[in-house]
Amino acid sequence: MKKRVSHFKKYFIPHEENDHRPHLLRPRTVAFVLAVVIVLESAFILSASYVIPRSKLFGLVAVSALVDGTNAARAAANLPPLTENALLDVAARDKADDMVANGYFAHTSPAGITPWYWFQKVGYDFSSAGENLAVNFSDSADVTNAWLASPEHRANILNTGFTEVGMATAQGTYNGHSAIYVVELFANPAPTFTIGETASAATKPAPSPKNPVTKPTTVAAVSATTTAVAVATATSVAGSTAISDQANLVQTAAANPVRTVDYIYLAIAAVFALALILNVFVKIRIQHRDVILGGMIAILVIGLIIVANQHFALAGTAVL
Repeated sequence: MKKRVSHFKKYFIPHEENDHRPHLLRPRTVAFVLAVVIVLESAFILSASYVIPRSKLFGLVAVSALVDGTNAARAAANLPPLTENALLDVAARDKADDMVANGYFAHTSPAGITPWYWFQKVGYDFSSAGENLAVNFSDSADVTNAWLASPEHRANILNTGFTEVGMATAQGTYNGHSAIYVVELFANPAPTFTIGETASAATKPAPSPKNPVTKPTTVAAVSATTTAVAVATATSVAGSTAISDQANLVQTAAANPVRTVDYIYLAIAAVFALALILNVFVKIRIQHRDVILGGMIAILVIGLIIVANQHFALAGTAVL
């Protein structure tokens, strides 16, 4: 315990034994820490650009994180969670694979296949349904936030008429770069009737012939009900278990690489901020310019890297 206290004083507290220069704030230490941060950032950019988009683990983890994000948004709005349906998972996977195989990103394929085809293909009979699409995101939380920021996508997520969801990802190429395509399907199953019961058949809507998607770099959201169809679009991301199961810490970190790295940087910056505060107020009459400047430079550089990461994560993404 004494040894830990001694090390803390050595690196954080200005006193005579360290010449009132906390070791953490000395130029040599600051340079070393910033070098480590730069190496870490370089590794992150490399993995986010080449490793993560090609990782099968990322696709699986992203689905888990996106499901959690969808249900978290519904919980915040006091809505019941959606239940994952195995048929919808298959339908979402078929749609994602079709976009990759045929090189498009839209609700309706170049061959004219509408979103409702994928429900019918797996034999899922719905009374209302919707679709959110995304591509080219590197962080699952950014996908969820992009959907929630779009009124049409948010309407799908918070639709009280939907009770089930299916999600899938597929690895492909988008604008010449490796990317993950995400499909999120929402639905409410059509009611079933036993012998002797009668009911008017629910009429599935035909997709709107007018598609507001005008930019090639967008993600799409379609909301269909038995009475109307609303179409919208967005870009960068969107089995038979309940989707309320939370991803563990490792899955969450893997699915949200930008935030994970930024949290690490924030922790490092907080350590430097603590050292600066202690340096200034413990010995307020004894200050060294190079020590204070070193701490401020470290915090500034880390802050700039965090801001750059946010721009990097959202580069090439859009929501319509």
